[in-house]
Amino acid sequence: MPLGFLVPLFLVGLAGIVVPIVVHLTRKQRAKVIRFPSLMFLEKVPYTAESRRRIHHWFLLALRALALALLALAFARPFLQDEAAGALAGSGPTEHVVLLDRSYSMAIEDRWATALDAARDAVGGLGPLDRVSLVLFDQSAAAAVRSASGPERIRSALDTVSITDRATRYGPAFKLAQTILEESELPGKSLTVVSDLQRGGWTGEEGIQLPEGTTVSMVVVGDTPPANVSLGDITLGRDRFQGAERVTPRARITRVGGDAELDVQVVLELDGRELQRRSVTLPPAGAVPVDFQPFTLSDRHTQGVVRVVPDGLPAAELLQDNARHFVLSPGRATGVLLLDPPGAGADASLHLRRALEVARGDGYRVDRSTGAVPGADQLAEVQVVILNDRPFPAGSEGERLRDFAAAGGGVVLVAGSRGGWSAETGASLPGTLGAVEDREEGQGGRLGYLNYDHPVFELFRGPRRGDFSVARFFRARSWQVPPHDSVSVLARFDDGSPALAERRVGAGRTLVWASTLDAFWTDLALQPVFVPFVHQLVRHASGRTDVLDAFTAGQILDVSDARAMETAGLGEVAEALAASEDRVALAPSGAGIELPAGAGPHFLELGEQGFYEIRPPGRNDVRPVAVAVNVDPAEGDLAPLDPQEVEASIRSGGGNVPAAGADTERAQELRLEDRERRQSLWRWLLAGAFLLLAAETVLSNRVSRGAGRTRTSAPQGAQG
Repeated sequence: MPLGFLVPLFLVGLAGIVVPIVVHLTRKQRAKVIRFPSLMFLEKVPYTAESRRRIHHWFLLALRALALALLALAFARPFLQDEAAGALAGSGPTEHVVLLDRSYSMAIEDRWATALDAARDAVGGLGPLDRVSLVLFDQSAAAAVRSASGPERIRSALDTVSITDRATRYGPAFKLAQTILEESELPGKSLTVVSDLQRGGWTGEEGIQLPEGTTVSMVVVGDTPPANVSLGDITLGRDRFQGAERVTPRARITRVGGDAELDVQVVLELDGRELQRRSVTLPPAGAVPVDFQPFTLSDRHTQGVVRVVPDGLPAAELLQDNARHFVLSPGRATGVLLLDPPGAGADASLHLRRALEVARGDGYRVDRSTGAVPGADQLAEVQVVILNDRPFPAGSEGERLRDFAAAGGGVVLVAGSRGGWSAETGASLPGTLGAVEDREEGQGGRLGYLNYDHPVFELFRGPRRGDFSVARFFRARSWQVPPHDSVSVLARFDDGSPALAERRVGAGRTLVWASTLDAFWTDLALQPVFVPFVHQLVRHASGRTDVLDAFTAGQILDVSDARAMETAGLGEVAEALAASEDRVALAPSGAGIELPAGAGPHFLELGEQGFYEIRPPGRNDVRPVAVAVNVDPAEGDLAPLDPQEVEASIRSGGGNVPAAGADTERAQELRLEDRERRQSLWRWLLAGAFLLLAAETVLSNRVSRGAGRTRTSAPQGAQG
């Protein structure tokens, strides 16, 4: 059986075996000398002891020599190099990485408890040089413990970890595991994935490249999708009735894994009070819409919830993601002032008004007028002014419009036959508008260029997103747009003349459309792209974006970013912080988060589903600003991935990368050291050496006492 040594230099200590032999051969016996008087006349006879040149105690010598040999061998760290010992040690010290899924779907049944047990089992049986990391992931990944030398820290972390409300994403977790394995100098690599392998969290394009030779183990918990009732996204239609804003919620209930029809209750709550309840019959598999009656929206930051009530559901029907939270405030619709020519009938802007009336989300509040431009107070209530076939006014009216645009408003001039502007007002508008021109009589001109990078046309960038080339333009105004830093042409006709141009004016903008937005000069109003085009045009002119009624768990808000908070409908929070007024956010779990005033950024992490309430510290008498947070609807899809599909993808993601240092001299040294530590033969050798030394001590004491008694009993004359 071949024997190797980790520190062979200590074998030099075997030379110490000759020490006991030298001691035995050179040891002198000291006789007791008795002095007699008057010995001067006696002849001195030399005494020669032959026994000094002989070894009398062979067994004692053997004990001493063997003890020294065992000490030398123990310090040389021996180990067996046969195949059985090599199999026991494996490929040497190993870097283990355990990925533990803690996303929202892991709360189903006993998945979480099973996952924790599997993670604890994965860190059992570690070798003396093995290292292990614990990576917790949901839609992001974090190393709770990195490259620990024992399982104690991992088990301690597992005792405190909990499930989150976030979605499942495997890419960040595998990327972090890849980094840990690539940075390790240990020759062995091992990856253990503990998850329900939810299909929605895997795209197959993560580009994972595990180091070559990595051992992958997939521990799938809850691999059979259970019966499930979940609530998908809800739509909140808005309209106005007798001057008040009304909201009409519509939800979608999805069921999978059932055997027969199932009756459930769906409840609409506002500010913690039940407002409406609907009974719904769900098929064994499929989705059913649920419509609620409209309700009037009066208070700002009204907190609403649509939830599936679990009462009466059989035990087999799990409620995964059974609630949707939202926050609504009145007055979020974009105000649009539509100025038609004086004396024009209602049909003058019919297509334009109808397009704005069918908007979804916050929508538009359209006021039509054929009179003069209203005063500054009335303009402050709108975000966009549309001059439809009407010139840009001069004098005080034009001054009010210029101030309105400079303050952040938007002005859209639809040229028509009467649109235009004078030299006095031209500095606020792009270029110079010319005469009316007929375009390719009988056929009509078409749009030849659109700037798809601009927000107005970005929506139409992809395939099957709308085709402007089919729209025909029979008449349009000629137009010269000089180059200017604040002016940009967004669309051109097929002859190269401008169709739509924009000019920045202070914090706002003015846009000019060279034709009309009706069915007289063009058939654009009859095309499918007309309504979304009008919405994009007005939305861009307003400078506003759709206000979000809810966020997804895991998103982060910079509450000091005024524009971002305005988009979220939380602009007053940013204003308060900018005015040096502290705020505190109360999470759904009750935890408080301080939002100190002053220069940002100040980030609010939305990690829990429910409502985050933001208010001044110590003030419960004011209505709080609310933020609604929901679980990603994709977490309701419990279909699992094929473990072999995932394993094959992470092994071949663009070609495996060789393990760092896998074939270096250092890696070989680690393999030998790991094998020696696993066998620990030095412990037995050291113990044997101590036992031999103890036996030698006892035996040598007995021999010494026996020799002493012999010398004492000998005649005194024999000594001298």
